[in-house]
This record gives sequence, C-alpha cells and structure tokens, in this order.
Amino acid sequence: MGNKRRTSLNKKILLIVLSFMVISQLTYLYIDVRSFEKSYVDIVRSNLYAAGISIRDNLTNIMGKGIPINKLMGLESIFNEILADAPNLSFLAIYDNSGNCLYYSDREKFIYGGDSVDADISSSPLSLSFPLQATGGKIEGKLIAGIDQKQISKQVRSLILDTGTIILISVLATIDFLFFIVAFTIEIPLKRAAADISLAKNPEQTGLSIRRTGIDFLDNALDRFDRHRYRFRVEWLRFNDLFLSFTRVLKYNKLHDPAVDEPVRGIKYIISRFTSESEAQPRLLVVGSPVLIRPAVFLFVFAEALSISFLPLYAGEIYRPLWNLSKEVVIGLPVSAFMLFTALSFPVGGALSDTLGHRKAFAIGAAITAAGLVLTGTADNMLALITYRSIAGTGFGIVFITAQGYIVSTTSISNRAEGMAIFLSAFYGGTLCGSAIGGMVAERIGFRMLFYSGAVITVISVLFIYFFMTEQTGPGFQRGKKSGTGKIFQQLLSLLPLPGDFIKLLSNRNFAALTLFQSIPNKICLIGFVYYLAPLFLKSLGSDQSDIGRYIMGYSLMMILFSQTVSKWSDRHFTTKPFIFWGGVCSGLSLIPFFFFANTGMVAAGIIMLGLSHTISVSNQAKMASHLNAVKEIGVGRGLGVYRQIERLGNVVAPVLTGLISSMFGYSKTLALIGIFTVLSSIIFQVIYREESAGATVNLKT
Repeated sequence: MGNKRRTSLNKKILLIVLSFMVISQLTYLYIDVRSFEKSYVDIVRSNLYAAGISIRDNLTNIMGKGIPINKLMGLESIFNEILADAPNLSFLAIYDNSGNCLYYSDREKFIYGGDSVDADISSSPLSLSFPLQATGGKIEGKLIAGIDQKQISKQVRSLILDTGTIILISVLATIDFLFFIVAFTIEIPLKRAAADISLAKNPEQTGLSIRRTGIDFLDNALDRFDRHRYRFRVEWLRFNDLFLSFTRVLKYNKLHDPAVDEPVRGIKYIISRFTSESEAQPRLLVVGSPVLIRPAVFLFVFAEALSISFLPLYAGEIYRPLWNLSKEVVIGLPVSAFMLFTALSFPVGGALSDTLGHRKAFAIGAAITAAGLVLTGTADNMLALITYRSIAGTGFGIVFITAQGYIVSTTSISNRAEGMAIFLSAFYGGTLCGSAIGGMVAERIGFRMLFYSGAVITVISVLFIYFFMTEQTGPGFQRGKKSGTGKIFQQLLSLLPLPGDFIKLLSNRNFAALTLFQSIPNKICLIGFVYYLAPLFLKSLGSDQSDIGRYIMGYSLMMILFSQTVSKWSDRHFTTKPFIFWGGVCSGLSLIPFFFFANTGMVAAGIIMLGLSHTISVSNQAKMASHLNAVKEIGVGRGLGVYRQIERLGNVVAPVLTGLISSMFGYSKTLALIGIFTVLSSIIFQVIYREESAGATVNLKT
C-alpha cells in the first residue's frame, strides 16, 4: 500500500510539473514560430532587395545603351548564376509596362515570352518589384524577384522540429531530475526519520534524537515528540532514583515480605527497560535510494551519446587507408573498439565498486571516459581514433556496471526490478537526449567541440555523485580503509567468468540457441543499423545533421515509452519464448523493406520499428537466460556474466560486419540482408529451443 501511495504521489507531482512545462513551452513555440517567420521574411526581403538593386542597375545600364527591354540577350546564364548564389530566391522575372512577362527564370527552367507564364506572379506578397528605366529615365518595365516560400517553410519546419525536440528532451530530463529532487528532499529524509522512530521505540534507545526531515510541519511534530520523550525519560529517571532509595531502605531494614518483593521485582524490570543503553542496534547512518544515482547516469550517458549521430561521419572525415581494409570496415572499427572495451571492463567495474565503493569507482570510470572523449576530439588518424574510443569504452563499462551495482545495493529482491527500471530509464533517456542534442549542435560548433563538451558533462556527473549520492558498501569495501591493488585484483579474478563456464553453457542447447540466434543477431541489428549505418545512410540521402540526430533518437524513445509496459505484460505470462521469437522476427522485418525502399522515411521507420521490436524481445532474453537450468547450475550471477559477454559479441562485430557487407552491396541491401539473417535466426531459435522444467536448484554464487 505504501509503494502504491508513493507511486501515486510521484505521478501527481510529475503530471503537474510536466503539464505546466509542456503548455508553457508549446505557447512559447507558437509565439516563437510566428515571430521567426515574420523576422525571417524581413531579413530575406532586406538581403534580396540589395541583390535586386544590383540586378536592376545592371539591366538599366544595358537598356540605357538603346537596347529594348524585349531584346535583352544572355539573361539565362546571368539569372541562373544569381539563383545559384541566393538560396532564398525562387525566381526572377521581367515584365513590360503592359503587364506581359518577357523573361522568367527559376531553378528548373528559363522562359522567354509571357505565353508560358500562367499567373501574374508580380502581385505576390512574397516578391519584390524594381522599375527598369531606359534612356531618358523612361520606365520600360519592372524586375520581379520572388522569395522562395519553400525555403521559408523549411526554416519554420526546422525550428518547429528543433523546439519540439528540445521540449521532449526537457520532459525526459525533468523526469530524471524531478524524481531525484523528490527522493533527496522528501523520500530519503522521511526514511531516515522513520528508521530513527522505529529504533527509538526500543527501550534501549529512549535517549535517541530523531533526525529532522527539513519539512516544517513534520519537524514541528518531531520536536514535540522529542520533548515528550525527553520529559518521559526524565520522569522515569527521577522515579528510578526514588525507587532505588526505597529499595535501599528495604535492604537496610532487611524487610522480606513476599507481598512487597514481587511488585518490587516487576518495577525493577520495567525501569531497566527505559534506563539501559545498548549498542546492539546502531542508528542507520546511510539511507540509500536508486533514484539518487539516476541524474548522474543520465548526465554520463548523455555526454557519451552526444557523438552517436555523427561518430561514423567523424571517422569518415579523418579516414586514411588502413591495413588494406575497405573504407566502410575501417570506419566501423572505432565503434567496434568502444563496444569491445566496454564489455571487457565490466569485471573491472565490479571489482572497483566492491573494493573502493561506488562513488570512487564511478569517478574512476568517468575520468577515463572524459580523457577518452578529449583525446577523441584531437584524433587526426584512424589508429588514434580507435585507441581513444577504446579508452572511452573502458570508462563507460566501469560506470555502467558500477551504477547497476549501486542499484542492487540500495534495493531488495522485492523492488529490484523497479530499481533496474530506473537505471534503464536514465540510460535510454540520456541516450535519446544526447543523440538529439549532438545532432542539432554538431552543425553549429563542429564535431570536435562536442567531444570536449561531453568530457565536461562527464565531470559534472562525478560532482553530482559526490555531492548527493550516499556510499553503499560492497562485499569487499571497508569505510575509511584503503584497498590495495592486490585486493582489487583478487576481487577482479573472483568476478571473471571461468573458461569452463563458457564451454558448459555454450554446449547447452537452449543457452546456445538464445545467445547465438537471438541475442547476437539483435545486437547486430541495433549497433550495425542504428549506431553505424543509419548516420552514413542518412547523410548520403542528404539529411541534415540535426535530422540524423532526431531519427536516431527514435529507437531510445520507443524503449522509454514501451519497454516497461511490455515487460510487465510479459511477466504475467509463464513463458518468454513467444515474446523473444516474435520480437526477433519483427526486428528482421523492420529491415527487409530496404530491398525495395531506400529513402529517409524508410530509415526513420526502420529505426522506430526496430525499437518497438526490441521492447518485446530484449528484456525477455535476460529473463530467459536467468531461468535456464544450465545457468542455475553454475550460479545465476556467473551465468549471466557469461551471457552478457557473449551477447556483446554482437556489439563488437556489428560495425565491422555491416561495413564489410555494405562495401559490396551498399547500405540498403546490407540492411535487408541483415533483416533476412535475423528472421532466419529467430526461426532456428524457435526450432532448437526446448522449454525446461524448473528442476535445477538455484545457485546464487557469483
């Protein structure tokens, strides 16, 4: 009941805040669009007026030499050159005094004579008119310069999309930070006070002072509560003194009346309960919550995700031939290196967080990532870029596993799923916002500046951790004591999967079917399509960098909107196999249409459909792995570690594989072939996998 009330309160606060924010931003968007359209047209008019004056003067000089207005020669090349230099100019036309169009030129054609021009474009409100004078100052006609309405609409559309993207990003950021504010200012103080009250009710803790919440009316009540407890304690101590005096009198006079001895023993016991102090139940000093790390995870992932929409394009800019590999494969190597070192650093992150604590481990990982981002911004060749992305991936893996470890340490089995949902929400929220903002800003400040900006934001996430996040102890962590390198190394070795675990699990029919025919193909679809081919494909189709960022954020948006709902829905069913199978089939079907369509809309639709497909399958894959008997036999922790390592093989090979195929078949056919491969893999999984009985005993060793 308490959790439901808390959830209801959070939803009400969130609804109120987001409603005001969205309404105000939409109102601002409407006002801004109207103002922008007017000011943009005024600026374009001003610029075209100056150009029109120059054209008019040239034509006037020509006509001043006695050439009639209907005998002007060479206008086609002159007008084409002017139109090429003025993107906001839609057409140029010359009319005589009778209103006949003598010359007309736009970006597609040049017309001589008025019969081919149907409408009187000279009266358009989006046109400028300049009189043309002949010898003696006589006006022979006029020059009409038309403002390109499509260009204005394009700019307005771009403004609306950019502002809409910012609204969406602000909503997601508000959700992350609002939940943190509620937890930090309300939930955590209330938990501390509740823990103190629960402890203070024990007879041994009557002198314990209740920590305050910072909420006035509650603190006033706690003040009164403490005063009553203090008076109660004083009266009991006074009564105890009187009673001790009474017992001394009895002892001095050697009175042994059974009618007196029995009440005396009862009173002694009652007094001792309220006067004795015990350290058996110490005060709970640290009250943690998974919400406390949410903004830090959001900021960290946001910093790294800034480059998602342009990293392959950045690699293409500094590309030089390497190891006789095709350009497409070489460009994919930085992405593969990042994914490889992210996976390899997971055990390192676990060892660091268990021995040094989550805050120090997070800081170490973030520092490594920040260094990698700064170095990435300085890369001038492919080997350097691959190396620097490997450094960034190492830090990313440490932070990723540290954040998950913190959530495990601040939750119990009953609310661990809720804690992981908080982590995933922050992760995908940061990915969405980072990719969108990165795409929008890259056009204005350049790729390299965004890497430096990401490094700064990474440092901010560390400051956030140290200011607001409470430390949670790991199994090897001792507060106030330094952990030596040897201890960290021992912890690392204990977390590494054994070679025998890989052999044993891969020899299991169901585990092999899940990893080889579902997990790896789905990762190839995600990394190969969304993070690697999509930016290159969209750029080749003429998309702006900001549009590329918006298209790519579609995947994360689908995961945020639907993953938790689908996961709860699948939890109500006893089997995960149908969800995994149909999710894999839908993933493949998202890409197969690229055989027939190779346009921007298809890329955007493919990203969204892949995100929807993965909401069905991805969360259920880990769930299925944890329930496999082979995983339970070696320990769920170790078994899932092996599963995660094998699963990330798809992340590593995806850029290289898709780059190799695209060098032979092109982007669209490559995606279609990957789609066919994914569908076939899902069918093979459906045939090979067999439902298991829950006969194995769960071993929780890691």
